[in-house]
Amino acid sequence: MKRKKSSLGLIEKALDRSLTRKASEPPQIHEALRYAVLGGGKRFRPALVLSACEAVGGDPEAALLPACAVEFIHCYSLIHDDLPALDNDDVRRGKPTCHRQFGEAIAILAGDALLTRAFELLSEVRPSERAVSLIQELSKAAGTEGMIGGQVADILHSGNEPAAKSGAATLDYISIHKTGRLIQASAVMGALVGTRSEAKRNRIRRYGGAVGLAFQVVDDIMDGDGYLRVMNPGEARKKIDHLLHQACLEVRTFGRKGDGLIQLAGLLLKRSQEESPKNVPVA
Repeated sequence: MKRKKSSLGLIEKALDRSLTRKASEPPQIHEALRYAVLGGGKRFRPALVLSACEAVGGDPEAALLPACAVEFIHCYSLIHDDLPALDNDDVRRGKPTCHRQFGEAIAILAGDALLTRAFELLSEVRPSERAVSLIQELSKAAGTEGMIGGQVADILHSGNEPAAKSGAATLDYISIHKTGRLIQASAVMGALVGTRSEAKRNRIRRYGGAVGLAFQVVDDIMDGDGYLRVMNPGEARKKIDHLLHQACLEVRTFGRKGDGLIQLAGLLLKRSQEESPKNVPVA
């Protein structure tokens, strides 16, 4: 676990550096950005970036810019998700949500700023061909083919009983796009930095896809929602077990270098076993 703690330290320092205030930047937006990003969060996605880079034989520190970029996208999505127009949440990571702390207007702009800053960071990656590949990967995962598309589907199906009865296929679509694609992209971006081997990158992509879907099923167990509308907790845990088993099979070929990815999958498995469903709906 020493390696993991060291990686988290690298991530926190890199995030802090990436949020250094520019002279022309209004102090209010700078404060909101740091409030939303620093001082909380599991850093699961940036940890995936570094671990995937290491797994394929790269230097994890070379992947810090993509790691920060993907965390900025994640944090921007949380700011916007918490707004009254969407989830209307008052607390995030044990403190008032960004719009409660700074007002809705500043919160919206803070989310926009993190979104644009993410791609600014990726534009700094060298060589430039690598930067283009990273930008393509993240933009697809965060846009209408990924996170935004899944969010729209979730909004359209929210509270819609016939949609809930349509089963796991609908939930798979929402989960893969709203949550899974960004997690998958996190792993792939690490591989893009760490290797030119398409075979290795494809293994990481399959790993990330399985882990991304498992991540959402774990969240649904915690919330007593989502997949628990169409299956019981035991069935949901079996789905998680299967997904994570498939993920780990993909990266075992990397030997000890893949230990970080195995550990991250193990954390999800442990979380799924420890959490008790809350407010379980009738399936």
